[in-house]
Amino acid sequence: VLSGQASLAHAAVDAVRQWKYKPYFLNGEPVEIQTQIAVNFKLPN
Repeated sequence: VLSGQASLAHAAVDAVRQWKYKPYFLNGEPVEIQTQIAVNFKLPN
C-alpha cells in the first residue's frame, strides 16, 4: 500500500486478497509477474 489512511489500506488489502487470479503465461509456461492495483473508496452521501 503506497498511500491512504491505515484503516482504508487494510480494507483494500483484505479486498484484493479475496480476488481470484489466473496465472500469466509466457510461451506456454506460467511466469511470476508484479502489478499495481488502484483501489478507490467512495463514501456514501
